[in-house]
Amino acid sequence: FMDMLENPPADEAWITDLQGRKTGSLLSAACAMGVAAAGAGEEKTELALRYGAALGAAFQIRDDMLDVLSTEAELGKPIGSDRAEGKRTFVDLLGLEACQALVAEETAKAKAALADLPDSGFLLNLADHLAERRK
Repeated sequence: FMDMLENPPADEAWITDLQGRKTGSLLSAACAMGVAAAGAGEEKTELALRYGAALGAAFQIRDDMLDVLSTEAELGKPIGSDRAEGKRTFVDLLGLEACQALVAEETAKAKAALADLPDSGFLLNLADHLAERRK
């Protein structure tokens, strides 16, 4: 429902909350389910939740950037739809350069959550891939 409000707040805290409830929650849940399926404990579940939340934040900020930077042919969906729908994003608030720094920061947080886990190469590469994606 937050995403459909007319004239939503235009501050960083509101946008962070909105995106955390969407992409961040989805990816955190997926990561936690993987840990649960593997039978890992509470400590690893907490790491998975941190990884998923940071990965989701980086993904969503990058997605907002691509809505400005990409082409419809490259992205496979209409460009500029956030602005046309009146949605506020980090790009509106901070600009592209600061958003790229935020993507790097959130990606680093995601990777740091996995620092003590063996065999995390795939998840580390996934974080990097999503941060640099073009579509």
